[in-house]
Amino acid sequence: MTDIKGIIVLIMAVGLMLILGLIVYDEFSMASEHDAELDQSIIELLQMSITGVIGVVAGFVGARGGSCKCK
Repeated sequence: MTDIKGIIVLIMAVGLMLILGLIVYDEFSMASEHDAELDQSIIELLQMSITGVIGVVAGFVGARGGSCKCK
């Protein structure tokens, strides 16, 4: 049987990473086009979002570990 929770977490994590990648690419291209510095709020957004995604995935993996019947 398919684990729908795992698929949902995977879709959320991949989708968020794609959106963040698009935002970062756009900011880097705009900064290089206008010879400007990269906005620090974009870097902070990226750091916080990646930390959040890691936390969600780690929480999901940790919660799944309780059902293991390994020795």
